[in-house]
Amino acid sequence: MSVFVAIDLSEPARAEAQACIDEARAQLPAKWLPPEKLHVTVLFLGNPDAAEVQALTPHLDALAARHRPFSLRLTGAGTFVTARAPSVLWLGVAGDLPALHALHRDAAGCLGPHDARTYRPHLTLARAPQPDFFDARAAALRDFTGSPWDIAALTLYESTHHRYHVLHRAPLAAHAATG
Repeated sequence: MSVFVAIDLSEPARAEAQACIDEARAQLPAKWLPPEKLHVTVLFLGNPDAAEVQALTPHLDALAARHRPFSLRLTGAGTFVTARAPSVLWLGVAGDLPALHALHRDAAGCLGPHDARTYRPHLTLARAPQPDFFDARAAALRDFTGSPWDIAALTLYESTHHRYHVLHRAPLAAHAATG
């Protein structure tokens, strides 16, 4: 089981990302994410036990209460390598990035152990076992620009056996000062 804090996509943003997947799926045999798994990770929390997960809920609520809603949109594309896959295709994130980065920093400071890599917000679309597998597709999506959507909540997810389960949703505060 792994746990992470994420921003869910609006239905229009999810449909736009799914259209990018659908357009490439027939040409590129890869592990494409299903629509219900599309999200923007705010903070990966590793593999906490059940008691640690339960203790996260009030901290997530407090975190969300310190940040006001903001807007994002999907834009551009790229690739990177992970331990799980030599090639990952992603869509970039634009919009109120200062608010997103402030949210990430605050989450990293209050939710305990986390991934210490530099935060680069993105939306993963697919994984493949061959290096450079998605380079041409990323180039084709370079000018992709999605519709903006409002972020009004954070979601705590648990990933088990290739399924995501919502553990908790915390609404952002309508009138909070961004932390």
